[in-house]
Amino acid sequence: MSEKTLFLIALLGGALGGIIGMYTYRHKTKHLSFKVGFPLFMLLHIAFIYIILK
Repeated sequence: MSEKTLFLIALLGGALGGIIGMYTYRHKTKHLSFKVGFPLFMLLHIAFIYIILK
């Protein structure tokens, strides 16, 4: 998959799975954009869910 596709999947809700897969298979772990971007997307999803449920 291309990096653009991986970021799109993470943005659409797959950030946690992306993080788990990234470290399980040691894929893209040296790329700073993935090490920072996926957790950032996950935090944004958590904040969004918190705002909706509040």
